[in-house]
Amino acid sequence: MAAKGQTLAQVSSKVATPAATPAATPATLAVPMTAMQPAVYPDSVYINPEVRPQFVGGDKAFTAYLTKSIRYPAQAMQRHISGKVYVNFVLNAEGKVQDAHVVRGPGNGLNDEALRLVWLMPAWEPGRVNGQPVRVACTVPISFNTER
Repeated sequence: MAAKGQTLAQVSSKVATPAATPAATPATLAVPMTAMQPAVYPDSVYINPEVRPQFVGGDKAFTAYLTKSIRYPAQAMQRHISGKVYVNFVLNAEGKVQDAHVVRGPGNGLNDEALRLVWLMPAWEPGRVNGQPVRVACTVPISFNTER
């Protein structure tokens, strides 16, 4: 074990080596003692980054954006159709939406409206790994309620 202020090379010079094993030089034992950080791959899509992406302004701002921008489809309004549409998309390293598609929803125009809202969203704060912005897969529920 290295004492305070000793390097691995200093400690290894005090350890006896068997005659059958070639003696290790301090240069071969001096391995940096830093924590290995995983590599960040720019083309990868992360599902659980160290820092999750966030709509600028947080959840309240996201709700305000949806409330202001939503156009309830007439077909769904006439039929009194409500529900949640789950939209999956990738946020790129700049926080912009890519590859958006509906995972589940009630249809009747609500799925299309949810997709429209997602495609028109302003850029988010991107997710980060090792401090670097990365692509992140996201799914958001968008609720439609005829009793607004």
